[in-house]
Amino acid sequence: MANIAITGATGLVGSHLSNKFSELGHSVFALVKDENSKSFLSQDVTRIYGDIGNRRDIEYFVQKSNPNYFIHLAAQTQAYDSLKYPYQTFYNNVVGTLNVLESLREFSLCEAIIVASSDKAYGELKTEFYTEGHELKGIYPYDASKSATDLIANSYRETYRMPIAITRACNIYGIGDYNKQRLIPGIVSAYKEQSKFKIRNKGSDLREYINVDDVVDAYVKIVDYILTTNQESSFNISSGDRKSTLEVFKLVEDTIGSAIPVEIAQEEGLEIKKQFMDSTLLQKCTEWKPKHTLATTINETVDWYLKNL
Repeated sequence: MANIAITGATGLVGSHLSNKFSELGHSVFALVKDENSKSFLSQDVTRIYGDIGNRRDIEYFVQKSNPNYFIHLAAQTQAYDSLKYPYQTFYNNVVGTLNVLESLREFSLCEAIIVASSDKAYGELKTEFYTEGHELKGIYPYDASKSATDLIANSYRETYRMPIAITRACNIYGIGDYNKQRLIPGIVSAYKEQSKFKIRNKGSDLREYINVDDVVDAYVKIVDYILTTNQESSFNISSGDRKSTLEVFKLVEDTIGSAIPVEIAQEEGLEIKKQFMDSTLLQKCTEWKPKHTLATTINETVDWYLKNL
């Protein structure tokens, strides 16, 4: 069994992934920024409090967890917030990643490192879908910060021969997400509070959606891949489950069975309008395949939020 250190462990992916590794018998250490934040994180996971933006916090976290595997998920994740707070976004996502990788370089005993980037690191879609060879050209603050994260991680992989793989996932959903800025919990929260849910960009943005359980499965397989092969430096994690924002809103509304007040902004915001991905490389290298769709999991997902938000 291994020691596994995870930043961003109170988030949707981080909490599910931490719980999964703990269930598999590993010792899991979670870097937690806010001890009062709601989380799906199991009590079996060891919490260490700190901030990725503070180099000393990261060094302490690495020393205390003594990790065999390190998974860096912590980031400012909301694209809309990044437009209002660009400095904080760049600092958290770029300097935070640099702090993690430099601490791990000095530690030098890690056998597998995963750095979470994003599909938004690619920037505007130039082809039918993103492959790992698509240029990294994020324009808006969140997108550009993730492009930078990618480049930094690959620099440490190539320069210092560190066992790093970069992940770029499409939009992730599932139970256990307390962030009401995200689409599904935001819609359910608006229904419960009888407040008006606001949809940006006419609701026409096209995204790919993947269940958090499929993402966790991908991460587990990528760790094994790094340990055994480690030839590819980055992987897309995607499902092929593609919908507009309005289609997701309607799916949640139909699942609840009641109308939800909605305001649809007609002006176009500073966001990528269409993001489709291809995960053939991940499937080829690890035999991973997504097992869920929004249609097959929406009932349990909405039910969880109705009970827990």
